[in-house]
Order: sequence, then structure tokens, then C-alpha cells
Amino acid sequence: MNHRYGLNQAGFPASEIEATCEILADAGYDGVEPNYRKGGLLTTADGRERVRAAADENGLTVPAVSTTLHWEYPLSSADDEKREQGIDIACEMVDAAATLDADEILLVPARILPGADYDADYRRAVESVREIAGYAADAGVGVAVENVQNDFLYSPREFVEFLEAVEDSGAISAYFDVGNGFRWGLPDRWIRGLGDWISKVHVKDWLTDAHRPTYLLQGDIDWDSVVAALSDVGYDGWISAEIPPYNSAPHRMPPDELDTMRYLFEPSD
Repeated sequence: MNHRYGLNQAGFPASEIEATCEILADAGYDGVEPNYRKGGLLTTADGRERVRAAADENGLTVPAVSTTLHWEYPLSSADDEKREQGIDIACEMVDAAATLDADEILLVPARILPGADYDADYRRAVESVREIAGYAADAGVGVAVENVQNDFLYSPREFVEFLEAVEDSGAISAYFDVGNGFRWGLPDRWIRGLGDWISKVHVKDWLTDAHRPTYLLQGDIDWDSVVAALSDVGYDGWISAEIPPYNSAPHRMPPDELDTMRYLFEPSD
């Protein structure tokens, strides 16, 4: 397999993008995955150019642009103002991705709250993602829907049905998160169920008893089954770690995790 490896901003070891990109390049990463944040670099044209320059100068690609803001502004919200803000944020992400020459934006399609009307939320999520995908298509950017712990799309079958409901509006795919897949069942089942829909993969391990993510090989995920499933479906794309930096010596986390990713996904003969 010819995987390329990235690190999401959740694990950036330095506050400055230039220092982070230098650390990632020195460690041997192929890509850097920035998050769209309130007041962050991706919210302005100058900031986006700064991120692009830092990546380019260190020989890094930006595989995707992600965000956590769709927890606050869900694309499924019954509050029209919040939903519209969520759509606007996604469109800003598309603009940033276009500047960074990123393939896709990572999109959380819904957040289901206690007592919500699931069917109504589902319909609003479909409408929102279709609108965003259409905007993204005009910019030459794809939309990768991620499985997160948002009480939405409980099975691979339902996930595929959602993707099929929006696919005619633009380039749609699944951004599969192994840790979240473990939270909702067996990751290998999700991988085989999604199959060719998967365009990118996030990795982190998961501690079941503590109910929290952790570093690769330090949790309860059966990584052999994950690697086998990805191989069986012919996945040969980006694998990006989405884990926090170490509390001490944060610059040591990226090379450690890259070494582990290579150990897992590039097994010796």
C-alpha cells in the first residue's frame, strides 16, 4: 500500500503553523490537516496564504480542512439561524480548501440532541450537505462526511444511504474515523460496509472503560482487523492521526505516532 500520512490540528505540537509544519516535515509526514476555527488562520485570506506557504515550504500537502464548529452550529439544527451559520462555515471551509489546494473538507453532517425529531434532523442534514456540496463542486472541492459521536448514522448501511441521498449534488465521500467506528461498533464492519465510499481515514485508539481516545496501540482497538479490512476494500489513501500532543515534549508525539502508523499500515514481509 502507498499510504500518505498526515496529522490533524488536534495534535499540532506548536502554536505557530510554521513550527508545526517544520516538525511534521522533519518527522517524515506527507501532510498537515488544519482546522477552521473562530478567529483562526483559515478565516482570512492572509491566514490561508500563511498556512499554504508553511506547508509548501516544508513539502507538505493539505489533504483536507476540518472543523469542530458544526457541534455548535449543527447542519441538522431546527434553529434556522444556527443551521445557516453552519452552512456558511462550511462554505468558508471550501474557500480555504481551494486556497490550500486541499481535496476535500471534512463535514460533520448533524448533531442529534436529546428529544429531537430524528427524521426531521435527517432531512435538514441532507438539505444542508446538498447545498454545501453544490458550492464545493463549483470550487473543485469534495465533501467528505465523517462518522463522529453525534448520535447520527448508527450503522454502515445508514451511512451509505445518507451518502447516496446527497451524491448527485457534488463530490461526496466518507471520511472514516477508526476511533469513532470503534465507539459505534467494530471498525472493520464499518470499513467493509462503506468500502469505496471511503476517501480518507482518521486514526486514534480508544479506551473503552475510560470512554476516551488515546494514542495508537494504547487502547482497545483490534488494529489487525482494521488493517485487514482496509486492505480488503482496496483503500490506499491518506491516513491522518487525530490525537492530542503530549503534555510534556509535544514535539515528540508526531514522530512517535508516524512510526506507529507505519508499523501498522506498512507491515514488513
